[in-house]
Amino acid sequence: MEIGICMAPPSTELAEALSSAGCDYYEPAVASSVMAAGNGAFEADLGSWTVGPLSPRSANVLLPGELKVVGERVDTDAVAAYLTEAGRRAGLLGLGVLVFGSGAARRAPDGFPAGEARRQFGEALRLAVEQAAPGTTIAAEHLRRAETNVVNSLAEAAALVRDVGVAGLGLVVDGYHLDEEAEDVGVVRDVAPLVRHVHVCGPGRRPPGPGDEGYLAPLLRALADIGYTGRCSIECHWADLAGEGPPAVRTVRRAADLAGLA
Repeated sequence: MEIGICMAPPSTELAEALSSAGCDYYEPAVASSVMAAGNGAFEADLGSWTVGPLSPRSANVLLPGELKVVGERVDTDAVAAYLTEAGRRAGLLGLGVLVFGSGAARRAPDGFPAGEARRQFGEALRLAVEQAAPGTTIAAEHLRRAETNVVNSLAEAAALVRDVGVAGLGLVVDGYHLDEEAEDVGVVRDVAPLVRHVHVCGPGRRPPGPGDEGYLAPLLRALADIGYTGRCSIECHWADLAGEGPPAVRTVRRAADLAGLA
């Protein structure tokens, strides 16, 4: 299993340190990183995205919070234009998975009908797939209720992905959100055919560290049971990425090995 870290392009020194610890790639945010520069600047700097031994292979935070896809004031043309450009850039970078979490963008206003919110989110997922480059998968993310009020469990996300029913759409399994929503890890087995990507962290969203192998074990064993062969990104709050990153990668690697994830 390839292990990466959710972060902006690292320095060469950090990339080499992470790679030496077993990191295979990094995962930038689309909204704040991939889409940060104008078109000309992005293309001129395309080569800078590979830093030493690391390159981006997936990306998260697909939409900025202000670009709403749920509610009474959805600007469909603006969303489509953004996703078209994001999909084009992801294709140029060779990103295999774009994680559609973006809790603020999909948060429904108070009193907004839940069924309509779910439908709108489904349409946004469909549009993201339509605008994605060939070979790029959109992975719908279940998010805890503190971050959004639309699709909070992995089971809900799976049901929505099945309802949308388009090729190129799957799921990301996020260990933190499973914990926060008290969702049993056994759900991973129920949604196995849809799993395309994984996010992990240590307890309380801190970086995984020595001693956290047991904390990670239930999720990683469930992934091993379904024969998961995709990537796993560490997504957490870093106080000192240079100091915490290499031990985090080594911890996840040990936990994956113990779980039987090759």
